[in-house]
Amino acid sequence: MQVHITNLHGQDSKSTAQRAQNMVTEVATKQLGFSEMGLYFYDVSTDSPDKLSGRLDGIISSLRMGDVVILQTPTWNGVAYENCLLDKFRDYRGVKVVAFIHDIIPWMFEGSAGILTDYIKLYNRCDLVISPTEKMTARLRKHGLTVKKVINQEFWDHPVAVDTAMFPPFNRVVNFIGQGKKFDFVKNWSAADVKLILTDTNTGWGAGKNIEFIGYQNDADLVSRMHRTGGFGLVWSENPLVRDYMKYCVSYKLSTYLAAGIPVIVEPDTPQANTILTKKLGLVVNSLDEAVEQVKQMTPADYQEMVVAVEHFAQLIRGGYFTKRLLTQAVFDLFYD
Repeated sequence: MQVHITNLHGQDSKSTAQRAQNMVTEVATKQLGFSEMGLYFYDVSTDSPDKLSGRLDGIISSLRMGDVVILQTPTWNGVAYENCLLDKFRDYRGVKVVAFIHDIIPWMFEGSAGILTDYIKLYNRCDLVISPTEKMTARLRKHGLTVKKVINQEFWDHPVAVDTAMFPPFNRVVNFIGQGKKFDFVKNWSAADVKLILTDTNTGWGAGKNIEFIGYQNDADLVSRMHRTGGFGLVWSENPLVRDYMKYCVSYKLSTYLAAGIPVIVEPDTPQANTILTKKLGLVVNSLDEAVEQVKQMTPADYQEMVVAVEHFAQLIRGGYFTKRLLTQAVFDLFYD
């Protein structure tokens, strides 16, 4: 039996969605011996049915009877494409399919709710589902998910090299991976005693604000920079749709901060909030004003305690252990009735 895993290519190099799939695939192939099925992001509407069928035949050419396929979804080529791919898998006797749900498009974007039923049907055709969180699983169940075997992810991994000979320093700064055009709250940053460090370019709106603009950073440089700078990593949005989705999803940004070794700041509705509190990985606050106040009142000793706890937890994230546990558990559960 061979275990295969689909992997997304062809999106922008800054795409978090592609980065997450590539990371999972790298752990799966290099550490668990899985085989990659590479998928390319493109305009599927340009394919005739015969051309699409031939393209998918090439993708699954290594598949054999009795194999296992981890389908990382969404493929961003549309649910019809994913169903066609699943049809191909099902043509092989004894093949088992795991849907690894990274995101659920109908709940991410305005005007997409109508395709939720299509995605639920896709998941229900699989033998096992890896869901982002327990809260997401409960929401999917309410909307018709019937697959009996479900595993909850809860945290992304973020394999990266960090200089663990030093701990992040105590600084009253808040790091935020994001841009002002997507996150309006940064434009209203008014804290004089707590600096906001933003991965954006100052186009003038930051004048007079306590904001440091560092521009786009590649992943390794960003993690290294945050590790050297210290402070906190913020997971936040004031957009109603995004804020609601964040109550159910797994934030890749959250694991980026933890991989950098810095404590995080999240809202109480964040699925990982209880873990963050119990393991002392950061602050859980109801507002940005509360976050700023807690950072202002933080002592070096309190910060050091959190940094030590984060470093302990980060060993799992940097080592790919959440991914290895998920994928191994998925294969085990397929055959252990």
